[in-house]
Amino acid sequence: MNLSSWEQYSIDNRIDLLGKISSQLRKGKMPKKQYLLLHPEARLSESEQKLIVDWTKAERKRLVAEAAK
Repeated sequence: MNLSSWEQYSIDNRIDLLGKISSQLRKGKMPKKQYLLLHPEARLSESEQKLIVDWTKAERKRLVAEAAK
């Protein structure tokens, strides 16, 4: 996934990727442990994780509505 190319992904792919982002965060798999070893400042607080999960849910809902038009 390349966020710089986000708009080039199909709506279905974006919906799928947003679900994966949310799932990985909730499972504690994001950011990756290997990355955190080198960049401990990248650790996400619970409130940051919640903010991202909430955004993925809202964005998925928006995209589903857009696809239904």
